[in-house]
Amino acid sequence: MVHGAKTKIKPQTKMKRRNKTYISLFFTVMMATFIICSPIQLSAADILVLKSGGRVQGQFVTPPTAEDVTYRFRTSDGIVIEIRSEEVAEIEKKGVQSGLEEYEQKKAEMKDTVEGNLEMARWCAENQFLSQRKAHYERVLELDSENLDARRALGYKKMLDGEWRTSDAEMEEQGKVKYKGRWISTQEKELMEKQAEEKNKTKKMAANIKKWVKMLGTAKEESALAELESLRDPLAVPGIQKAYESEKRPAARKVLIKCLGRIGTQMALNSLLQIAVDEKDEELRLTALDNLMPHKGVGVTDYFIMRLSPKKSTNPQINQAAYALGELKDTSAIPALIEALVTTHKFQVVTGNQNGQTTAGAGRSSTGGGGMGFSMGSSVKTVSQSIQNQEVLDALKKITNVNFMYDKTSWIHWYQQSTGGAGATIRHHVE
Repeated sequence: MVHGAKTKIKPQTKMKRRNKTYISLFFTVMMATFIICSPIQLSAADILVLKSGGRVQGQFVTPPTAEDVTYRFRTSDGIVIEIRSEEVAEIEKKGVQSGLEEYEQKKAEMKDTVEGNLEMARWCAENQFLSQRKAHYERVLELDSENLDARRALGYKKMLDGEWRTSDAEMEEQGKVKYKGRWISTQEKELMEKQAEEKNKTKKMAANIKKWVKMLGTAKEESALAELESLRDPLAVPGIQKAYESEKRPAARKVLIKCLGRIGTQMALNSLLQIAVDEKDEELRLTALDNLMPHKGVGVTDYFIMRLSPKKSTNPQINQAAYALGELKDTSAIPALIEALVTTHKFQVVTGNQNGQTTAGAGRSSTGGGGMGFSMGSSVKTVSQSIQNQEVLDALKKITNVNFMYDKTSWIHWYQQSTGGAGATIRHHVE
């Protein structure tokens, strides 16, 4: 902390810094936890002198150190706040010993009556002697069990049966437990603890995966590969997904795809399905498909069928989904493949007039295909184009061992004969 000389700040700059600090402090206070009683007794009074010129009086919840980025501080109102150390210019402390000596002196002079203990409790609250404050209010109740000031200060409420009970006691009677400042059921607490544990474990695993991936291609590659290949915990999937998205090296991404295949949970399979259709690198798409094969079934087939739709995919993606269906050889995909033999896509066409001549260029397709920039004076219109899909035809040939080229009518007629009329519902199979 900086003590002594202060740096002069221009009025406008000073006002900006002050406003920034006040805003930061405001949001911190809004998120604060209200503490009524606490056994912690760090000091009688600490004062934070802010760089903005403000002062906050209270107590440190934990003793400050030079390494602290933020301080946890209980204000004189009993509110716990967090404030960045960089916003604090100086810490003024009133020592614990001197405060305790003053308290002991006042206690010795105090009359052990209801009024005497009430007055002493209020003084303790003002000076942040919270455990002593509680003790004096409890003494008041020993002398006068119906004293409202003491009852309220200690959190008691009078119930319909005439008994005084604290909110905590009332919650405990209902079978609730206190967890992170909230009263919840035992089952909720167990679930929240499990979720918190899994969140921490997932975060830790993601950090390890990131570290191991960085080690690939270095002298430490062997140990990194061993770690990655041993992953079987479903909690590793988010870390693998994040590493795949940020990694640029195809070889490293291939290792991560295989990790997803070994884990094989639904979340892992969903990632593999998406890679098998959307990944631009063919080798990585094929690796994802290879790792899906041990898990092929209704869910895998249904995903690729869904991606045959022009509403869900670009034309290249339709063909990539069709290739995957051909490799799966699932006959349930035949109706959707027949419908996808020829698909219609919308494109934006750019037209312009330059030197009396009209020029046109391909724009961006409605399904996300790339295009060229528009020149000044040009106009754009949307056109539809029907495209024959080679991979769809290849998939049909591979599954059926017949070939009617792109003649949908012949394919439908053949399918109806092969299935005893089931092909009547073939149209609109893909939405």
